[in-house]
Amino acid sequence: MALRTLLGCLVCVSAVAAASPLQDAKRLVDDLEFAPALKLLDQLEKTEGNDTETLREIWLLQGISYGTLGKDAKTRDAFRKLLIVFPDTKLPADLPPRVKTPFFEAKDWASTQGALLATPKANVEGGKVTSVEVALGPDVLRLARVVRFKVKTEGAEKTEDVPLSGGKASLAIGAPSVEWTAELLSERKGILQRIEKRTDSVAASAPVAEAKRNDAPSLTPRNDAAPQTPAVVATTESNTWRRPTGLALLGAGALAAGIGVYFGVTSASTAARVTGAARDEGGRVTGVTQREAATLEAQAHSQATVANVLFGVGAGLGAAGAVLTILGPTREPVAQLSPAGAGLVITGQF
Repeated sequence: MALRTLLGCLVCVSAVAAASPLQDAKRLVDDLEFAPALKLLDQLEKTEGNDTETLREIWLLQGISYGTLGKDAKTRDAFRKLLIVFPDTKLPADLPPRVKTPFFEAKDWASTQGALLATPKANVEGGKVTSVEVALGPDVLRLARVVRFKVKTEGAEKTEDVPLSGGKASLAIGAPSVEWTAELLSERKGILQRIEKRTDSVAASAPVAEAKRNDAPSLTPRNDAAPQTPAVVATTESNTWRRPTGLALLGAGALAAGIGVYFGVTSASTAARVTGAARDEGGRVTGVTQREAATLEAQAHSQATVANVLFGVGAGLGAAGAVLTILGPTREPVAQLSPAGAGLVITGQF
């Protein structure tokens, strides 16, 4: 029994000893003990050589802790560092708005600034890989300070830290091929980003260079005896329908409007036969019968309706025709490229 108790105590002691400071910080945040958690997180952030996941957790826990305590400026700073380096970070659920709001504000800010991005490159010249380099994109928070190169050339390996200058860091190589990786480091050598292993060599770049030479245009004048036929660059008759169609629509619109005017005048004349008819002392129409008056009024109304419809149709056709006539060219530019002496001449219709 005593032995079992002793073993249990040893297991507990081992578990406590194995807990890392970051795990302790997580536990404190889970227990809502934000002040001691922030103190521990600050110490962790100042530690040399944190890996990427440790930095991600530190900044996330700092943002949650500061946000819960209502410290807006420090919440913003923590979340901005987090999301400019790790833009895919998700916020845990069930957090209060005073944490969620600054998180999503920082996310929007980071998306407009652009995520921190390191781009690798090898420079090849004179049959050798002369250098490898890492170019850095926007770093508005100035988090990155150094690039750590790990290279292997002809069996020799070395690791070297190169400070960033002008957004770049390069390491001289001078070998036919090189295997290398790189790490983007913060001021305290925390790993912000890691570039996976690459192999660059003269042989790998030669086909690309040859292809570029083959694709390059020749500037030497041709002296071939065979006649040179003109090379047609562009010959097209597209969009020829637009202007004729536009003119046709304008004509149709004018015709519709003219017929509408006719029906409008006719309607007014028909209505005038009723309104201008003779009347007796009581104001009753005596010049035409009641049946004739009703027929004339209905006829005038129908003619007015037709006139209004034709006016609308004419206006629509006219507007469409004007657009096609003004904006639609009768034809696209037609051009051809022909040799002339040691040069080229472009001729055609524009």
